[in-house]
Amino acid sequence: MDSEHIPKDLLQRREWIKFQLRLRGITLSGMARELGVSRQALGQTLVQSYPKMERVIAAKLGLEPEIIWPERYARRRISVLDKECPPSCHVKSNKHNTAARRRNRH
Repeated sequence: MDSEHIPKDLLQRREWIKFQLRLRGITLSGMARELGVSRQALGQTLVQSYPKMERVIAAKLGLEPEIIWPERYARRRISVLDKECPPSCHVKSNKHNTAARRRNRH
């Protein structure tokens, strides 16, 4: 299955995911029981980000979570890249520079 068949519209995608699971004989309730979580917790993944459950659903569909929810993972990549940025890539404010100059003078 390729990503071009996955609906871009979020409501349609949610229904598509549930349909794809049903085709495989899987229900959200059954998955929730198997995982020991509430059906609502698992269902909430279809509405908002929950990485652990995203991985479970994606695995059941034979896909990567990034394929099903590209917008969620694009935000995470940006966040991770920002965290990986070395200190030298951040512009230091004058407040920090002034404090450093004072320390170096004494």
